[in-house]
Amino acid sequence: MFLRSKEKKLSHSLSFLLLAISLTVLSSQKAMAHFIELIPSIPLITKSAESDFSFDIRFTHPMEGAPLMEMERPDQFGVQVAGKKYDLTKSLQATKLEGKFNPANATSYTADHKIKRAGDYSFYLVPKPYWEPEEQAMIIHYTKVLVNAYGLENGWDQPVGLPVEIMPLSRPYGLWANNIFSGQVLNNGQPEPNAVIEIEYRGQGKVDIPATPFITQVVHADKNGVFHYAMPKAGWWGFAALLDNGKTLPAPDGTDAQVEEGGLIWVHTQDMP
Repeated sequence: MFLRSKEKKLSHSLSFLLLAISLTVLSSQKAMAHFIELIPSIPLITKSAESDFSFDIRFTHPMEGAPLMEMERPDQFGVQVAGKKYDLTKSLQATKLEGKFNPANATSYTADHKIKRAGDYSFYLVPKPYWEPEEQAMIIHYTKVLVNAYGLENGWDQPVGLPVEIMPLSRPYGLWANNIFSGQVLNNGQPEPNAVIEIEYRGQGKVDIPATPFITQVVHADKNGVFHYAMPKAGWWGFAALLDNGKTLPAPDGTDAQVEEGGLIWVHTQDMP
């Protein structure tokens, strides 16, 4: 009897330990938000020598910088300037980044671009759906970033027209660290009330993270889809509004899977001298 009781206690202890480990792993995986990085090599163009630049395009966890996830060739890459859109999809070049950030040898992309005129350039990316087994969902994050050339402000506050999009209410460039970024979440062009926005700093594993909740910041938009966030560090910040619009797509096993649609914008800050 004593032996059975001891074995039973040991079994319960092992079960509890396995459950705790499972919950910790799931919590950690859930905390690692998925972001498409659409990062220009220069955030502002102030002289002609800077007009030729490139994009680093990855699907990853920005704060940790890893691991990179496989990214199929995007459906669309383009730019909106002065109200007109231009298709840049052919400029995308697939690449396999080396090093600890890419243990699975996942595909990322680069693209070169040359700006010839002053103005606001809204670059946007429409990815192929990505199957996330942990969430049992298909993920589509419509991503954009604004690059200003020569100080002419002529469109930073205009939406591109993506299915889910964050429209800047504060200018998304020329920002100091600790400035507040304000945006409005649009769902098919209409304000999305009470949307959840996940925010991550592009730390690339260089930030000492004291605890898991510090990895991804979370805010709720108000009834008009408006939100605000003060960015405490110089660098790139990603804002992702995540919506469930009731859509489904086939999962790898052929069953219907819910679709997480995200509108993502990247914003750059720098330290004041």
